Amino acid sequence: MSFTALAMTHSAAGTTRHLLTVIGVLLIVALVAAPLMVGSRYAIYLGTLVALQCGLAASLNLILGYTGQFALSHSAFFGLGAYTSALLVMRYDMTFWGSLPATLALAAVVALAIGYPALRLTGGIHFALLTFGFGELVRLIVANWYDVTNGPQGLTLTYAPEPVFGLVFSTNRGMYMLAVACLLVILAVLVYVKHSRFGRACLAVREDETLAGSLGINVTWTKVAAFVLSSVLAALVGAVYAPFISFISPEMMAASDSVSMVGMLVVGGLGTLSGSIIGPLIFVAIPELLRFADLYRLVALGVIFILVALFMPSGIGGQVRKLDLLLLKRSRRTQ
Repeated sequence: MSFTALAMTHSAAGTTRHLLTVIGVLLIVALVAAPLMVGSRYAIYLGTLVALQCGLAASLNLILGYTGQFALSHSAFFGLGAYTSALLVMRYDMTFWGSLPATLALAAVVALAIGYPALRLTGGIHFALLTFGFGELVRLIVANWYDVTNGPQGLTLTYAPEPVFGLVFSTNRGMYMLAVACLLVILAVLVYVKHSRFGRACLAVREDETLAGSLGINVTWTKVAAFVLSSVLAALVGAVYAPFISFISPEMMAASDSVSMVGMLVVGGLGTLSGSIIGPLIFVAIPELLRFADLYRLVALGVIFILVALFMPSGIGGQVRKLDLLLLKRSRRTQ
């Protein structure tokens, strides 16, 4: 290959990598700025909802996309975070910020109690079934524990997070900024994990557990740690979601919501940071934009899912990453 062709291949690979970074930054900037620029209450509400869904999808990506474990209990931990924080604030007069450590600690203990025996003895479809059963059990407990949770009627919340550094969270804009901050924290955790030794262990477990074990990686504890961290981040999103929506009920723990989150990541791209943003944007924004036509919004989502499954099985973000890797391989062959 000529020097000119080699330079062009290197340039294309570098351009693709820069493009991925630019797309990710633009998506986050658009998510932050667009609702504030539009200024309408509906735009800010939708932006808050999308930010929280992106955070929830990103937290699921850690256990499903990075570690390859099919967990169906994510909506249960999301609801557990919402209920725990709300009950601590309303029943025990704690501040919202004061309730967060206890909420996250409870989520970690419950995830460890479920994850360790499940991932030590089973895996794959068995882990999916166990987490599905656990999620349904939590939902049923919340729905029938009338004295504490008010049962299926749910709880109406009348509190807002306390101001921090002059930022007031009792307004729509304040809650929106809190949701975006929650998303950025979760994305920062994922970036750190991805480039850490623990993150490399998760990827090794995802690719081949036997090989990972032969390399000295504690496969069981790697999977358990990923599941605990993923569940804690889901509980964090739930704690922020509760004062935003001002009402929580057992329906927010439905297993169908966990399946929907898996669908978001499949479309966006499992194991990619961009997939955590792209998937929720498609699944949340499109139905809202097509709310005037209930039938067509479901058709639109179905068509998108089918097209991605047929032509981009690794998801939108995964397809772009494959293109980058292909260009890199071509450039290395010519060296």
